[in-house]
Amino acid sequence: MALPRRIINICIKAVSLLLLLAGISLIIGGAFLLHKYRSHGLFFSNFYILLPALLAVISGVLILISGSLGCVLSSSDPSCCLQGLFVYILIVVFCAVSTTAALASVYTDKLDADLAPLKDVFQNYSGNNQDPDTRAVNALQSELQCCGVKYYTDWLDTPWFNHSGKYEVPVSCCNKTFDTCNGTLHIPAVLCNEGCQIKFEKQLSLMLRVIMIASLVVILVLVFSWMSVGYLMKHQPPLEYQILNQE
Repeated sequence: MALPRRIINICIKAVSLLLLLAGISLIIGGAFLLHKYRSHGLFFSNFYILLPALLAVISGVLILISGSLGCVLSSSDPSCCLQGLFVYILIVVFCAVSTTAALASVYTDKLDADLAPLKDVFQNYSGNNQDPDTRAVNALQSELQCCGVKYYTDWLDTPWFNHSGKYEVPVSCCNKTFDTCNGTLHIPAVLCNEGCQIKFEKQLSLMLRVIMIASLVVILVLVFSWMSVGYLMKHQPPLEYQILNQE
């Protein structure tokens, strides 16, 4: 029994809206990773984490295009050419999203190795704001509200701490809720106790998982979209022919 065309159009519109939401999620996740790499590139051992980020943004844009085209298909009586174009774009989206999900999964397990230079950057801290390593460390600690690589006591083993002659850590280690904090170790309760590597890895891992989940949702929606559009193309209304008057 053939399903009413209206029901199929409603289904296509529903999956198109899901595609739009998933596309926005992919763009946000990819843009977030690109921003983190641009802001804290010194802490990464290589640039390969940019691959899932760039693919997520590109896939998100393609998904927005396909979702918009799906909304057009659901609100009109489209031609076979328009339906075929929609299916073709969905195939391209499927390839891009599948690759994005695979890369995101791989780099989620490699974050610890990719952030290996983080410890070296902390060791190169000089306290001079003109120094790129110093600026990078202060920016990361202030942004994430963290201190040290794994704990605030990591600063005790840094050359800067031993050569400064001061019993204190950088002011960027201070918990923002305590205005009187000046980095001294006499009152460790006013310092951020959690290490930067753990918090940074959690932040990046969360975005990579968002990309993976959004990609999997897109793949499921794509399968349903193909089924719906395929049904529409199979049950096209018959073309009307007229016999031309020979006179």
